[in-house]
Amino acid sequence: MQISLLIVGSKMMRAIRIASMFTMTLLAYTATAGTVFHSVDENGLVIYSDQPAPNGQNEEVPIRIVRSNKAAIKADKVEDAELAAAVKIHKELDTEARDERQTLQTAALERKATNRATAKQTQEKYNNNRRLYKQLPNGEREYLSDDELDAARAGAVRSVARWCS
Repeated sequence: MQISLLIVGSKMMRAIRIASMFTMTLLAYTATAGTVFHSVDENGLVIYSDQPAPNGQNEEVPIRIVRSNKAAIKADKVEDAELAAAVKIHKELDTEARDERQTLQTAALERKATNRATAKQTQEKYNNNRRLYKQLPNGEREYLSDDELDAARAGAVRSVARWCS
């Protein structure tokens, strides 16, 4: 019994809501379809009213009723949804680009640290050893001349300066 009253009550409430919305729509239509008067009172206050002002200084304001273009409203909603989707995608791409840039910067810093350590080891090796050699393809060694050794040491110094700055 209570369930059936609740169902009837909800149907009645729906009917009341629909009737009140219809009434409000009619009232809004009749209110906008009437005449509007523009006047200025003795204090300079601008007044818009549906009744003429008692001071007689009224200007009738024409009201133009424009029906809503449902197709345009729907198109605007679709456009707004597409714009929101595009903004979301743009934010996701920005986040991915920022993450990728951060990954690349981290990799570059690691590469620089590795190169710095290698350059320092090479410089230390060149400075500590009196004789340096090149490994030949057949496995033999070719020792560097004094000029080649000085050039190799200068190159190691330049490499350290490059990677440690």
